[in-house]
Amino acid sequence: MSNHFYNCSSNGLSDSSTAAVPVPHSPEETFQCMWGYPHGLHCNYLIRGINLSAHLHEIHGIHGKESVRAQCRWNHCGQEFNIEGLYEHVEDIHMGIVYFCDCGSKFSRKDALNNHKENCSGQQR
Repeated sequence: MSNHFYNCSSNGLSDSSTAAVPVPHSPEETFQCMWGYPHGLHCNYLIRGINLSAHLHEIHGIHGKESVRAQCRWNHCGQEFNIEGLYEHVEDIHMGIVYFCDCGSKFSRKDALNNHKENCSGQQR
């Protein structure tokens, strides 16, 4: 595992980036949790992208049925989603996580990658 971690506090742009192109990150990477608390504070735990849903459940109390609505508090975002949509939103918009197929295709959601793999030969395009 890398000793690097990413503070993707807003939209997946690296702090040193001046271009409006998100820097893709792997779900295996380590991120600083920017879940907001009152008075502008953040969680600041270091979490691996693949552990996002468990972290939000265990530390921030985000749980319930798929239809339950929850507000995104990542860097005080404020948008509301169903639970699964919240996880996808944080991964895609705030953490910049991208899932790659062996063929070279990339996807912002793991379920889209899995659907793609059902018909993919895995060969580079």
